[in-house]
Amino acid sequence: MRNSLSPYGILIAHTLPAALLLFLYGSMLAVIRPLLSVESVELWMNYGFALVGITILATTYAVIRIRSHGRIHWLYGAFTFLVLVPLLWGFMEQYRSLVPWDVPRWMMPQDGEFYAIRLLSIPLAHAMFVVVAASLPRGARGKPLRDLLIALSIPLASYLFVQVVEPWRIGIDMERHVWVVMMVTLVVVFLFFLFRGVAAIALRTSPRDGWLMVQRFLVALLFPLVGLLLNNGVLENVGNGAFGDLGHWGFYTVALLNGLVVFWGSSTDPRTRFVQFILRAIGFSYVLYFFVLFLPFLPLSIVAIIAVGLGFLLLAPILLFLVQGMQLLNDIRFLRAHWPAGRLVAMLLLCMLVLPGIITARNIRHKHVLDEALAHVYQSDPTEQDATRIDVGSLASVLDHIRNNRDRGGWAQEHTPFLTPWYNYIVLDNLTLGEEKMADLERIFIGHVSDAPRNLRWWVPRNDEVRLDSVTTRSMYDAGHQAWRTWVDLEMTNTGMSQSEFVAHISLPPGAWISDEYLMIDGREVKGILAEKKAATWVYQQIVNIRRDPSITRYIGPEHVQLRVFPFAQQEIRHAGFEVLHKEPVCITLNDEDISIGEGPPLQEAVLTRDGSTVYIPSAVKDTLPVVERKAMYHLLVDGTEAQRGQRDQVLQRVERMMQEDLLDPGEVVLHIVDAYTTTVPWNEDAAHAFLHHAGNGGLFMDRAVRKVITAACKSPSATRPVIILMSSQGLQAGELPGVWLEGLDDLAACLPEGDSFFVHDGTTTEQRSLSDPIKVLVTNASITDPVPVKLWSDGTQANAYLRADSSASIALLSTATPPGTAFAQRDWNDALALEGRWRAHLLHPEGGTLAWRELVRGSFQAQVLTPLTAWMCLENDAQRNALLKKQEEVLNANAALDASNEDITTMSEPGMWWLVIPLLIILLMRR
Repeated sequence: MRNSLSPYGILIAHTLPAALLLFLYGSMLAVIRPLLSVESVELWMNYGFALVGITILATTYAVIRIRSHGRIHWLYGAFTFLVLVPLLWGFMEQYRSLVPWDVPRWMMPQDGEFYAIRLLSIPLAHAMFVVVAASLPRGARGKPLRDLLIALSIPLASYLFVQVVEPWRIGIDMERHVWVVMMVTLVVVFLFFLFRGVAAIALRTSPRDGWLMVQRFLVALLFPLVGLLLNNGVLENVGNGAFGDLGHWGFYTVALLNGLVVFWGSSTDPRTRFVQFILRAIGFSYVLYFFVLFLPFLPLSIVAIIAVGLGFLLLAPILLFLVQGMQLLNDIRFLRAHWPAGRLVAMLLLCMLVLPGIITARNIRHKHVLDEALAHVYQSDPTEQDATRIDVGSLASVLDHIRNNRDRGGWAQEHTPFLTPWYNYIVLDNLTLGEEKMADLERIFIGHVSDAPRNLRWWVPRNDEVRLDSVTTRSMYDAGHQAWRTWVDLEMTNTGMSQSEFVAHISLPPGAWISDEYLMIDGREVKGILAEKKAATWVYQQIVNIRRDPSITRYIGPEHVQLRVFPFAQQEIRHAGFEVLHKEPVCITLNDEDISIGEGPPLQEAVLTRDGSTVYIPSAVKDTLPVVERKAMYHLLVDGTEAQRGQRDQVLQRVERMMQEDLLDPGEVVLHIVDAYTTTVPWNEDAAHAFLHHAGNGGLFMDRAVRKVITAACKSPSATRPVIILMSSQGLQAGELPGVWLEGLDDLAACLPEGDSFFVHDGTTTEQRSLSDPIKVLVTNASITDPVPVKLWSDGTQANAYLRADSSASIALLSTATPPGTAFAQRDWNDALALEGRWRAHLLHPEGGTLAWRELVRGSFQAQVLTPLTAWMCLENDAQRNALLKKQEEVLNANAALDASNEDITTMSEPGMWWLVIPLLIILLMRR
């Protein structure tokens, strides 16, 4: 116990928590400070300077005692209580002056108001240990029975006071602060005598001491197990997860084993004692976990004892920390005669890392499994033959764990304190995995049929209540960059009877990009910020939820941009605008209205990027190109999953019948056997045999098979064109798609000069559909052999690109090589064209993964032009901008395949602590 008097304890238990508290609140204030009043900022500074001053004094005292090889005086503990308790009480009482109610919750970390209680309770507990240790003279056995009786008498006397004396206090006006002082004093005295009595028992080392064995049984075995059962609702559904989700079997196992090791009397044999030391050290990290978790609830223990009678269970982790910590110190003293003290301390620290190491290793394994699955679905080359096989059992376990960690109800019981944030930090990079993606992974690899709703990009909401009144343009030719910059100004009116949102759809021609935007907010023009798309979308949703002023502009399809402005009050008129960067006069479409921008004659020659990777072919040049027809290659996609094995003979019959009816040459037919992976074979008897005997793996990942066909066709100019035909194994309902489809397939299909059409054959009809809207049937009885003309752009000796046979300009990718580290000039049209080429190359080579994605986002920031990975935003205040930058940093540091989500799931915040609302309720009651 006297080791609590070591001055190093001040550095660990006081300096570090205080520094962490200052860092956490400093990070929060960096975001919300623009929303705070001058009074709130001054209040923050007062509390901050007070905590800094107290911490400097404590740290200086610790350094002095370390240099003089002295111990901590008991007055340090008293001083800590005298300064930290009023500081903490005042902070909690004035928290709504520090952070007013009008500061949006989404800008702050979860449970940020309880950071002070969580972290300052550590130096307060240390101060209590110092006072208790100083009150026990060296070598004294103490009087544990007397101390425990005094401790027990305090809640008993408080109960009698509440029941007997309090009702007769009518008309007596006592100051609220007197009650506060009395309450704090009672709690401190209660804990002092309780800890002193427990410490006095723990100092008795005789294994035959009855008090010692009873104490170990209660503190190490009975209290922890009963506490877990109560918290998890096993005993009469009392706790029901009040302190978090602690129902995993591992908590019970470790609690039982650790309790048995503590109850096990210390041996006098050095080898046996060393084994006991190792086992106790391993379990001590478990004890330390619950010590930190329950420490803030110590002031409530006396209330819980009075009200419930089970309040001692709140004290069990702290008492076990005290008992087992003293037991480990006794082990070290005994073993020091046989091993060096330094080696024993190192062994203690290593053993304490065993359980955290196991948990962290499990998390890293889960991250590896999840990253492999996400890479296969979103970041792998679909044309590779030997794709990495995913461990289905491990993936199912990971997805179950992620789903169980979700906070659906917003209460503490949905999380395992500290462990859930740690899991999210390692596995999910502090972000989340959307329910839609989880359902896709289950359908792809496990073969589950999910009813999770899909927010498909081709479903685009419209709002007719907000009317677009006028559109004006302002064009200016930038001679330095030899390009046009045109502002499109919008005036909008809400004709509805309630607050509403303006949604506009903008179709941009090839070679035109949005390079700026503005929104009028409260009579001032707010310029746009170019941000990462997922972070911008998340921030926009949070702001809209609290009815503030944002706008967002982002791609929702190839050359298709969506502009949203919110909010519009009834009959309100608002103004917004965006800038278009273009090389020649072009026509854009805004909500089905054509708008011509730019002046002068059209370009008469193609424009090549400086690195030669991408070329812009204006319509005037394209009109002069020859029209050709490419030879068709028919790609038949069949269901190779085990769920449809019984339909394979029927599917083969449909294939053979279709080939006979359409006179298809077998040499022009390729069979793709689709499951979670895709096996491709040329059509012949061996292909039919391979299909019949194919061992299905997972679900029907149709999206990957389609991407495989398109990617192979677009990586280099070819005289053949792909015709994609989905051979359905069963009849489809209207609007139904077989298998799993992902978003963004139309972005990739934009490289097909014949268009993005594909066919679905169900044995009776052949439907023609489009990858930009695959649910919609374009033609019911379509012909798969109709020729499609295209334009040929060549250098006279070989084909450089095949282009769509229309009157619009085209962009062709000449090289997919993407040298890293390329810098892009701001609003330079040629660099914007090169950036467009990089995006198209990334679609053909998704195996670049997160690094390539970050390079593209960085390039968009440099060029200041909108790309499919970024979004323009206009925000109302600096706090919203700070929040956007913070969220963007999180997203850019994470796996590109993960999703942005709300802070309740992803942030590395404290565990749910809703029980700590009780002190606030006590404050409110005392005010009355």
